[in-house]
Amino acid sequence: MKSIQKCIYGLTTWFLTSFLLFSETAQKTAEHAQEKSPTLWDFLTFPRFITKFYVMLFIGLTAFFLLKLKGMKQGVKLAILVISTFLFGILGNITTVFAMHPSPICAATKSILYGFGMPLIIMVAVIFILTLIGPKLFCGWVCPVGALQELITMLTGKLGIKTCKPSIRIAHTVRLIIFLGFVFLSGTAIINTAFEGNVYAVSLYDYFNPFHGFEFGADENLSGYIIHYGPLLLTIIFAFKLYRPFCHYVCPVGLFTHWIEQIAIFRIRFNKPTCTDCGICLEKTPCKAVPEILKQAAIRPDCFSCNDCIRTCPQKSFDIGIK
Repeated sequence: MKSIQKCIYGLTTWFLTSFLLFSETAQKTAEHAQEKSPTLWDFLTFPRFITKFYVMLFIGLTAFFLLKLKGMKQGVKLAILVISTFLFGILGNITTVFAMHPSPICAATKSILYGFGMPLIIMVAVIFILTLIGPKLFCGWVCPVGALQELITMLTGKLGIKTCKPSIRIAHTVRLIIFLGFVFLSGTAIINTAFEGNVYAVSLYDYFNPFHGFEFGADENLSGYIIHYGPLLLTIIFAFKLYRPFCHYVCPVGLFTHWIEQIAIFRIRFNKPTCTDCGICLEKTPCKAVPEILKQAAIRPDCFSCNDCIRTCPQKSFDIGIK
C-alpha cells in the first residue's frame, strides 16, 4: 500500500513540476521569491509604485457612486470595463506604472509562500476596502480578468447566446478544493523548483493564472506558452457559456471576497412591496445572486454589482444601499 502511495505521490509531483523543468517558469519563480519588495518609503516617494492603486480605488468608487445614484448606463458600464481591462491588463506591457504586479492571485497566495511585502499588503488593502464598501467592487469593476469576463457576458447578450448560470454549490466546492490543494501542495513545498542550489515552493495557481495571459512577449517553449496564455484563453472561451467562470470556480480572491461581501456596508437591496413577480430580473441577470436577493437572504452567492437587476427591473425594485 505504501509503495502505491509513493508511486501516486511521485507521479503527481512529476506532473506538476514537469512544466517547470522545461520552461523558464522555474527561474521566474526563484527570482520572484528572491526579489526585494519596495518599501513603504518607496511607495510614498515614487509615484510609479502607488499610482495604479490610487487609480484602482478611483475606478471602484466611481462605479459605486454611479450604481448608488442609478446612473450606471450600459454605455458607461462598457467604458469602465474597457478602461480597467486596458489599464491593468494591456497597458502593463507598455509601462510598469499600471502593470498588474502583483496580481490579485499573487496577493492572495504568494504572501503565504514568500511573506507579505509592501506591494502585496497594498493590493490586499485595496481589494478589502473596495469589497467592504460595496459588493465585490474590485472583482466586478477593477480586476482586468473580471472586467474581461463581464465584457464577454455583455457581448453574449447582444449576440443572443444562451449562457449558463454557475452552480453556486459546485463553484464554492471547486474553488475551495483548489485553494486547499494550494495550501497542501504549495504551502508544504511538495511542488517546488530548484534554482542555483536552492529549493523554492511553487504556487499551484501559477498553472492556471489568467493574469499572465495579458503579459505579451513571453519567451517560453510549448509547455511554457500553454501555462502562460492557456488560462486566459480558456477563461475567455468558457465565459461565452458560463458567467464569470474563473471568478466562480478558481480565483482565490473570489473565495475571500465572498465572505467580505456578506459584511459589506452597501449591498443590492430588494423592495418587495413594489415587486410584481414578473420574473424579468431572474431572466435577464446572469448571476445566481438574484434569487437569494429576492428572498432577502442574509448570506448570498457572489454578487459582482453588475447592475443588471437594477437596470432591467421595470418596477425599480432594486437599489444599492446600506444593508
